[in-house]
Amino acid sequence: MELDQFKSEWNNMETTKKSIDDLQTMLLENKHPVLKGIRKQLVIEITGWIVFLLCYYTMFDGSGKPLLVNALLIVSVLLPLVHNLMGYRFAKYLINGASIKASLANYLAKVKIYAFVSIAARVIFIVGLLSFFTYNLSFNSNRYMAIAIIGLTFTVQMVFLSSIWLKRIKNLQKTFLAFN
Repeated sequence: MELDQFKSEWNNMETTKKSIDDLQTMLLENKHPVLKGIRKQLVIEITGWIVFLLCYYTMFDGSGKPLLVNALLIVSVLLPLVHNLMGYRFAKYLINGASIKASLANYLAKVKIYAFVSIAARVIFIVGLLSFFTYNLSFNSNRYMAIAIIGLTFTVQMVFLSSIWLKRIKNLQKTFLAFN
């Protein structure tokens, strides 16, 4: 498609007209569809993890495990929740700069931190969960095989997660460098 033809079609497209009130309503936190979905996910996850934390002590014999193992489990469950809250705040305040370039630079710096926290939260979560549920177990060949499979699955998941974050950061860096 030629550039002139593309411009012509672009200019002839009909767009839906939004009033100023409609646009302002869309920008409100409670009406923003992406933030609404993130909030719903947060409520479901927080509720589920709070129920787990209220029940783990008796249902999963937390009372028979040392304080350090219990603390590790609690931290490993709370860290992903903090990560999700951080993600909500991250999605809520995308524009943070005097210009698009400054805002993109700030966003890129925040994405790098968020990616690191995302991966670290998952690693701490799996370490805490495995430490809690394998504490004081007598291991046999089947249990070693199960731990190996869990470890392999987790490693593959971390490789995929890392590659996704690296790709996102690389694309953001390309966009940022295009401004120069």
